[in-house]
Amino acid sequence: MQLRDAIAAGVKPIVQNRLRAGLSIFGILIGIASVLCMVAIGDGAKKIIAEDIKKLGGANQLTLWTRMSTFKRGRPRRTTERYTVEDAYAIEAECPEVLYVLPNHENYEILVTSEDGSQTRALLEASTADYALGMGWELQAGRFLTENDIETAAQVCVLGAGAATDLFGETSPVNQEVKVRYHWRTPLRMRVVGVMKPKGRSLTWIYGLDDAICLPLTTYQQRLEGINHVEHLIVFFQKGTDFNRIVASAKDTLRKRHRGQDDFVGHYVPQLTFHRLEHIQKVIKIALGSIAGFSLFVSGIGIMNICLVSVSEKTREIGLRKSVGAKRIDIFGQFLIESICLCFCGAILGIAGGWGAAHGMSRLAVRIVPIVDAWPVVLSLPWILTSVVFSIVMGMGFGVYPAMRAARLSPIDALRTETYH
Repeated sequence: MQLRDAIAAGVKPIVQNRLRAGLSIFGILIGIASVLCMVAIGDGAKKIIAEDIKKLGGANQLTLWTRMSTFKRGRPRRTTERYTVEDAYAIEAECPEVLYVLPNHENYEILVTSEDGSQTRALLEASTADYALGMGWELQAGRFLTENDIETAAQVCVLGAGAATDLFGETSPVNQEVKVRYHWRTPLRMRVVGVMKPKGRSLTWIYGLDDAICLPLTTYQQRLEGINHVEHLIVFFQKGTDFNRIVASAKDTLRKRHRGQDDFVGHYVPQLTFHRLEHIQKVIKIALGSIAGFSLFVSGIGIMNICLVSVSEKTREIGLRKSVGAKRIDIFGQFLIESICLCFCGAILGIAGGWGAAHGMSRLAVRIVPIVDAWPVVLSLPWILTSVVFSIVMGMGFGVYPAMRAARLSPIDALRTETYH
């Protein structure tokens, strides 16, 4: 018996009994579709967070922030140590795996007014000339901050695309003046020297990235705030470097410069967010895989039952085929292929169902998390192939017993059997 004849004989019962076959594969469809749907949504979430981290300078960075108070012997104690620009230079010089360090101040609710009276609430970013390089900002018009701007505390700024539109509409903001009001202080006139390309929103920022206004760190310190310390140090390090080693090295450098103290140093590592998500995703995959495995096992038993019913219905046919020369392997292959086809059809429909369900859930997720413009559906080829291979293996596993039972039937006993339809 040729392979195509065996496949045709195995597929024919499925076509003839569509309702029974459909009910048999429904459990497989649900099990595979549920796993693929959640995997696609989970991988989409991982992609969103990876892109969000990239918007803020990439995963190979950490932010050193200032602790205002610490607990000692169960009591809060206010810290007086603060970062300086010289601390940033020292970390760059003494930590070989550090590429560069950006001293940075960040403030919300900064009122910016144009000459015609248009206003916007902007996110203030005060840093050095390397800020655009580190944070991945690209220019739409004009230029970014220069070393000369930092050295002279120049009254210049670079606007985000959203802030530029709010203040000037379709008119080019470059070389125009704005007033920056910081809390109750006297507004500071600043000349716009550049506009950044649109960057969208971030999951970790209250304001959109396009609502930012960037100005020299020294201008912020001397003309707006009247301070000489720095709020944050953004440390960029080489790819593949252990961030724990970078944190320890940076703390060691700061300890030398701050009278042996490092309790004021707090740190945030974007990589940890990504690693936590991967850990959570693995746990979810294990849980879903267990549930789906149980569902598929129950469905496999159902398919075995259907195959046994098919053997009973075709007992006389088996006897007739054996009497005209059919071998055991031919009968075995016919019923095994029937079981494999049922599972394979369930896998194909499950992949399609999982893909459709994932797209439906992604649209729902965008409504639940409105700051995300689109939730990507990432259905990887390895998972699809795994589903197909697993369904074929399961079909073989649950189809072996019915196929062996059919192959072992005696032709004489089979021809004597009365079958009912």
